[in-house]
Amino acid sequence: MAFFSFVPAQHSVEMTFTSDEIILALMSLVRVTHPSMLRQDADGFTVDFEAVERNPNRNDSERLLLKLRPLLETAGDGGPLALDFNTGESQLLSDALERLETVQTWPADVLSMSRYLRQRLTAAP
Repeated sequence: MAFFSFVPAQHSVEMTFTSDEIILALMSLVRVTHPSMLRQDADGFTVDFEAVERNPNRNDSERLLLKLRPLLETAGDGGPLALDFNTGESQLLSDALERLETVQTWPADVLSMSRYLRQRLTAAP
């Protein structure tokens, strides 16, 4: 007798972000998964990816952090930033944003951006 398991299909969708949105998304994911990655510096903060890069057994959140990294490095260029997300990645990022919204009080514009970004992420097929 053969056993089959059903694995739901992971649809992929390209999403476009502003620089502010990608910074907010990355910071949200870092804060809920590896807050120790944030380092205070003279210009505000930096994100230390070294521990995640060295980890050979990365979880989904860590893989998503590394996937977002190239966008963070080009975020200051001013143009739109595009990245393909599958359903699981969209949900992980949406959950991180939602969780960060409840951790502290945010300025209205940041909270609005987070909610708009979550709406786009959860609307993705």
